[in-house]
Amino acid sequence: MGIFDIFKKRKTNDAGLKYPVTMSGALPIYSSFGDFIYASDIIVQSIRCKANEFKKLNPRHVRYKDGGFETVEDSTIARVLKRPNDYMTTADFLEKITILLELNKNVYIYPTYYMTNAGDRYYTGLYPLKPSSVAYMQDASGKLFINFTFANGNDVTVPNDSVIHWRKDYGVNDYFGGSMFGGNDDEGLLKMLQRYDKLTQSIGNAIDASYAVNGVIQYQTYLDEEKYAAAQAEFEAKLAQNKSGFMFLDQSYNFTHIPRDGKIVDQDTLDFFYKTILRANGTSLPILNGDYTKAQKEAYYEHAIEADLKSLGQAMSKTLFTDRESSYGNEIVFYPNEINFMSMENKIAALKTGLPAGIFTKDEARELLGYPPLPNGAGKAVPQGYNSLLDEENNNELQGTNNNDGNIEVNIDEK
Repeated sequence: MGIFDIFKKRKTNDAGLKYPVTMSGALPIYSSFGDFIYASDIIVQSIRCKANEFKKLNPRHVRYKDGGFETVEDSTIARVLKRPNDYMTTADFLEKITILLELNKNVYIYPTYYMTNAGDRYYTGLYPLKPSSVAYMQDASGKLFINFTFANGNDVTVPNDSVIHWRKDYGVNDYFGGSMFGGNDDEGLLKMLQRYDKLTQSIGNAIDASYAVNGVIQYQTYLDEEKYAAAQAEFEAKLAQNKSGFMFLDQSYNFTHIPRDGKIVDQDTLDFFYKTILRANGTSLPILNGDYTKAQKEAYYEHAIEADLKSLGQAMSKTLFTDRESSYGNEIVFYPNEINFMSMENKIAALKTGLPAGIFTKDEARELLGYPPLPNGAGKAVPQGYNSLLDEENNNELQGTNNNDGNIEVNIDEK
């Protein structure tokens, strides 16, 4: 199936559609995508940091009920969250939409499904889109549609409620994240990137110039142009033929060595550019370099990831669930348990407290330490202290009876 075949069932004839009225008066069209800023190595590295964290997330279909919640494993939504489409894994899917969000402030995901005989949606895939232009349209009844134009010239219009729209910096525009006029507000960032590019080019030119001249030879007499050229050729020939590393010159030569110094730009200037550019998506230098502390990683999660993570879950829930399904507590949640903030010392401290209290199952404790689950479901047991265990149904497998002599007789239930 080609990528454009996914629109066949819900494609709309856009005849008679018009642009809806916006409060700003601007047309609801988005056409400025962030491909230019992606040419910067700093931007690529910083976006990769965030995309790598999103790749670790565990998207789950959950249902809130009676003050608690349960994970739903047998729904078609749960299945497409684990395998979004035929050519992407969950990690691929999350990486792609995170990069698109950072570049464009807007991400469009098209879910494919068919209706069962019972009238339920059976989801078959989630497809991230990369249009070159997007416009919101409206029919005579006020229903909203989205028109996508792609780089190859293909054009399609679909109902607004059939597309997941994940936005960032949403506020000044009625429909899109980013600037008021339907574009990416990266003008300031582009100026800083241009200045950084000039700096790096000047560093390259300065290094080339400094390494082009190694020393100065002063002759103890005046030479005309022909004699000067002959003397230069003679010296270069001697230099090329020398194998010992030493040059022997008579009194007619005076050679002055020019030392090389690779320190062209001071560290403070480089740090200024890095911090200013990285501030655009909340990445710090320690995160970029990978030498962060636990506190710095937690700050990065709270500052740059947590809000986007929550908005993604809400955007997907809004489109994938009907109003009736939402009223029964169905939601999509992205669990960040794979984004590990804890040092080994803190993990051991957590296990010392949590295992006796029955907070962790054996598999959860093993996962925290980097070990695989136990086979045959043995890891589902909940340690309750160090001498008794609860099974996966929270029943105590070791039942003790008092035999009146102060000792406990332990009976093991056979199952």
